[in-house]
Amino acid sequence: MRDTRSRSDDFRPFEPTPTFGTTRAECSCVTDDSAKQRRQLEAQVERWTAEAKKLADSGKEAAALDLYRRAADELPGAPWLQHRTAELARKLKNNDAAINYFRRAATAFQIADFAKRAVAPLRMAWSLAIDGLPATSRLLVELAVELMQLHKSLGFAADAAVTFERTNTALRTRGFSEIAPHVLESLPRESASARNSRPPSSSPPSSRPNPGAQSSSPPASDVMPRGSGSPPSDGAPSSRSRALARLFGRR
Repeated sequence: MRDTRSRSDDFRPFEPTPTFGTTRAECSCVTDDSAKQRRQLEAQVERWTAEAKKLADSGKEAAALDLYRRAADELPGAPWLQHRTAELARKLKNNDAAINYFRRAATAFQIADFAKRAVAPLRMAWSLAIDGLPATSRLLVELAVELMQLHKSLGFAADAAVTFERTNTALRTRGFSEIAPHVLESLPRESASARNSRPPSSSPPSSRPNPGAQSSSPPASDVMPRGSGSPPSDGAPSSRSRALARLFGRR
């Protein structure tokens, strides 16, 4: 059979099939740029927090809070940064900001797979919401449900019941409707991972520390801002979340 191709066909450059979207080289460039921007942001946040600490130490706590809030807003996944911001806001009697950042700290801790450390900041936000009644009635119910859910997921059923009773007492004394009992009953119970990680005990588990015991770990408070309205993921935490938890740990 005669070959009808011209000789020029043999030297025609290969033309790949057109593809749509980002090429491999472009993906690599985008990834490198994102990593660079993330490092720059974290370095900036480090500078803000260092300056905020100096301001707080010199008695300029209001200015320090402004810097802490800016840093915390830029890195919502850094739990201890959220927690530090919340503590300063509470000290300055800015309870609305304190509740917000305590809540965000709890969320960031859960996302970083430190669910037990989420209990303390979430409980503090709940306590401040009780103090803020009657203006915080709706917020109190939301925080109470979140706290009860966290307690039950960790196996602290007794603490969930206490939260339920104290919340309803606070609502009742202020003339608000109480949380229905079925809300507590319908919350998911202790997860299998929490149950397997807990050592055997003859007494019911509780999140409250033993008064005579001391721990070398930070206070129980090591969770995506709640503004998204999504619950913490049950999946494995990202290395990014863990890195932020370590990077902006208590200092």
